[in-house]
Amino acid sequence: MKLYLVRHGETDWNGKKQLQGWADIPLNDRGIMQAEALRDKINQQSLAFEVCYSSPLARAFKTAAIITRNITPIVQDDLLKERGFGDVEGKILKSWDEFGVDIFDETLNSNIYGIEPIRDFQRRVELFLGKLRQKHTEDKKILIVTSGGTIKRALYTLTGDRQFISQDFHIKNCVLREIEI
Repeated sequence: MKLYLVRHGETDWNGKKQLQGWADIPLNDRGIMQAEALRDKINQQSLAFEVCYSSPLARAFKTAAIITRNITPIVQDDLLKERGFGDVEGKILKSWDEFGVDIFDETLNSNIYGIEPIRDFQRRVELFLGKLRQKHTEDKKILIVTSGGTIKRALYTLTGDRQFISQDFHIKNCVLREIEI
């Protein structure tokens, strides 16, 4: 099975470096243009998908709808939501060190400020990938539109490579990543 992973188009909060998490922020004009450009690129490559899975958050679902032109079925799945950032959603983050605790430390697994514990987030992504493997055969092409953190966790789960969950590794908006599983 081939997965095509896409981070949603840009939002106003992306531009301001505000933490989005589960806040349902819409695409901005640039995000819409990014999704349209990716749709055109996919069409030029004649890629066709069996199904598209999307986070139910507006920024991801709208990106999915633009990319697929509502031709490919879109299935919304809560397991694909970004990590919940609790009380700090909407805040401008200069450094992850501002929390006073490493919110990415899997042994600590902190839920400071109501942030979703990292192991819970990881488990959600693993559950989604397990559902995919049970539901789809090896020869299928599947589009997944979600948030950057979710994609990073999926890549880590599928490859075991910790570079994908490094704070230095960045997922750009509306770039298609292909991985075979």
